[in-house]
Amino acid sequence: MRWMEDGLKASTARGGREHTHEHMHAQDADLVGTKLLVGVVINVLIVIVQIIGGVISGSLGLISDAAHNASDVVSLGLSYGANRLGRRAPSRRHTFGLRRAEVVAAFVNAAALATVAVWVAIEAAQRLVSPIAVEGMTMMVVAGVGLVANAGSALLLRRHTHEDLNVRSAFLHLVADALTSLCVVISGFAVWAFGFDAADALVSIAIAVWMVREAWGIVRASAHILVEGVPEHLDYEEIASAMEAVVGVVSVHALHVWSISSREHALSAHVEVADDRLSDLSATVRELKRMLRERFGIEHATLEMECASSGCAGVVYTVETDDSQRDRSR
Repeated sequence: MRWMEDGLKASTARGGREHTHEHMHAQDADLVGTKLLVGVVINVLIVIVQIIGGVISGSLGLISDAAHNASDVVSLGLSYGANRLGRRAPSRRHTFGLRRAEVVAAFVNAAALATVAVWVAIEAAQRLVSPIAVEGMTMMVVAGVGLVANAGSALLLRRHTHEDLNVRSAFLHLVADALTSLCVVISGFAVWAFGFDAADALVSIAIAVWMVREAWGIVRASAHILVEGVPEHLDYEEIASAMEAVVGVVSVHALHVWSISSREHALSAHVEVADDRLSDLSATVRELKRMLRERFGIEHATLEMECASSGCAGVVYTVETDDSQRDRSR
C-alpha cells in the first residue's frame, strides 16, 4: 500500500507554490462557508415574514416569493454542505477529496429553481383566469423587506461567483429572490394605486421565465462537469498541439481532459518521445508541466511517457491538467 500513501502525500503536499495556493484557497472557502451560513439564517427569517404577509394580503406574488425563498434555504444549505465537504483532504476512498460535491449541489439547486419557477407560472396563469383581490400596501411592505435582505445576501457572495459553480448557483437563487421581491413591490404599487390586481400574476409569470432561463445555464454547466466533458473554456485540439510542440515530444495520444470541480481540471495522456535515456526525459516533463499549468490552467495531470519505437516500455509521470476528447483519445 506504499504506492497509495505516496500518491496521497503527493496530492496533498506539492511544495512551496502549491502549498501557498492551497492555503489561500482554504481561507477563501472558510469565508464563503460563513457567508453561505449567514444567507441561510436571513432567508429563514424572510420566509416566515413573507408567508404571514402573503396570507394577510392574499398575494400570490408574496406566496411564490416565500416558496422561492424556502427553496433558497435548501439551496444555501446544500451549498454550505458542499463547501464543507469540498474542503476535506484526499483519502484512500476519495483520492481527489470531495470537491465534486459542489457541482452536485449546483445541479440540484438549479433544478430546484426551475421547478419552483414552473409552479409559480402555473399558479399565476390560474390567477389570470380567476382573479383574486390582493392587498397592495401589505405586498409592498413585506416584499420591500425581502428585497433588502436578499440583495444584501447576494452582495455577500458576489465576488466568489466567477470561480465557484456552487456559489454561483446560490448567488443566482438570491438574485432571483431580490428581483422577485422588487417585482412584487412594483405590482403591489399597481394594485394599491390603480386597482390592477392582474399585475400580481403577470409579474409572477415574468419572474418565472427569467428563473428558468438562468437555471438552465447552471444545470447545463454542472451536468457537463458530472459527465466529465472537456472544460468549456479549453480547446482539446489546442492542448494536444501545444503538447506536441514541446521539444522532445513526438506525438500525443489517449488524451483526456475533464474537470474535478468548477475550478480544478485534470488531464491524462500518452506522450511519445524519442528513444532516449530516462534521465533525458526530465526536461521534457518539466516543460510539459509548466506549459499546461501556465497556458491552460491545468494543475492535475498524469502523463505516460512512451518511446516512439515499439521496443520501449512506458514510464509514468504525474502532472496536473484538464479534460478533452478527440481522435487521439483512443
